[in-house]
Amino acid sequence: MSESYEDRELKMEKNRLEALTDGIFAFAMTLLVTSLILPRSAVVSDTAAQALVSLLPDFYHYIIAFFVLAAFWMSHHIQFSNLRYIDKPFLFLNIIGLFFVTLIAFTTSFIGDYDNDITATVTFEASLLILGVIIAIQWAYATWNRRLVPPDFPEHRIRYGIVRNLVVPSVSFAAIVLALLGFHNTTMMYMLLPPVSYAVDRWVKRQAL
Repeated sequence: MSESYEDRELKMEKNRLEALTDGIFAFAMTLLVTSLILPRSAVVSDTAAQALVSLLPDFYHYIIAFFVLAAFWMSHHIQFSNLRYIDKPFLFLNIIGLFFVTLIAFTTSFIGDYDNDITATVTFEASLLILGVIIAIQWAYATWNRRLVPPDFPEHRIRYGIVRNLVVPSVSFAAIVLALLGFHNTTMMYMLLPPVSYAVDRWVKRQAL
């Protein structure tokens, strides 16, 4: 017996959304490198060494943005590997998330141009915070009452996904607070992501035992 039109609307295939998401992440991560383009004035007036040194703040923020986006993509990939199908609300949440993915290239270039400006710093960190929160909401929506995951999906893996997805937003929130309090170079907070993520992994594994 074939599925009704209503059933097909409620249970949509996820492959097209995966393809769209992969393409946008790939394009956004590639576009980040445009933040390293030298202004024409620097090319004319500076030596190659001076120009390279002037790009160091841009390169630093490029590294942060690239690897944070890579972490978001990996989280998204893991999420989708556990979904049976998607529905309209999840599709809408994913589209909103992709909107903020495309903004990361702009906020990275913005903070590179205004390295010590609090507005640029908060804009960059807020874009990462919002994207991280949206991905966490996607997982919470998909796993609530096993909505989009298998009925026997383990509870500890649901908790792990929620906690893991909140690591970047938590670091971003702390960095924004410090920036608003007058601290400089708060983007260095993102250097905490590897050890914090490792600690979260260890904690969740202990909870599962």
